[in-house]
Amino acid sequence: MASMAGIVRRHRAKLKHMKPTCMKPIWLPRLFLLRLGLLLNLAGCAAALPPRPLAPPETVRASILRLAEQEWHAFNGQTVRFNALGREIIDPVGVWEDEKRGDTLVAKYWRAVGSDWTGFDVDKPWSAAFVSWVMAEAGVSPKEMPASATHAGYLRAAIAAGKEQGAGARWRARAPEDRAPRAGDLICATRAGQRIDRFDDIPAGATLHCDIVVMTGVGRLWSIGGNVRNSVTRTERYLDADGRLTAESGRNWFLVLENLYP
Repeated sequence: MASMAGIVRRHRAKLKHMKPTCMKPIWLPRLFLLRLGLLLNLAGCAAALPPRPLAPPETVRASILRLAEQEWHAFNGQTVRFNALGREIIDPVGVWEDEKRGDTLVAKYWRAVGSDWTGFDVDKPWSAAFVSWVMAEAGVSPKEMPASATHAGYLRAAIAAGKEQGAGARWRARAPEDRAPRAGDLICATRAGQRIDRFDDIPAGATLHCDIVVMTGVGRLWSIGGNVRNSVTRTERYLDADGRLTAESGRNWFLVLENLYP
């Protein structure tokens, strides 16, 4: 659990990103701390959500995209893009994980993987829980993509199921240089110095991050991910002339998980 002083510093850092018209009163951190104790006491009451029924295959891709966009809007549409020098720009700044609304939403994702963490547990990465929630709500089979608190957990299962199912697979692992991502795909990168030699052979404890691709255009891709700059964030990314991912902002792309739902 992060210290109270650390959480206050995070709020101050957020205020620096915000335009003057969006500035919050200086007493916000104080009120935030007053309600922190009560919310942390309630956090232990969370329970795992019941399994969702499977959806007709023809509805799954559209549901994945709808749910990702829905949650992005729920966090007030935080957006990351990169300027010509490759520097990151956050505009607008949305709701963060350790604010009241963000805390409730992050808790919902954690319940999808059977955990009772909340957005106030800022030292617990929740990006995989976000993807797991979206997939479960969209009706993806847990045999194809089980709920997991780590990206490696559901990716390993999806890749194995794809190899086993052959022509009937719903997900297929592709190397970034061999697949121009499309809406509904997952794009995945290593983190924290993790090394992966094969895109389709992921170590069980790999440290990763994945986004859901929601739209592509000429030379551009837009993806939504959880726990990106403390929020559910849509990121605009550059593509090469063939529509494939390029390196930006230190991301080490190693996998495109192709969505084969109709």
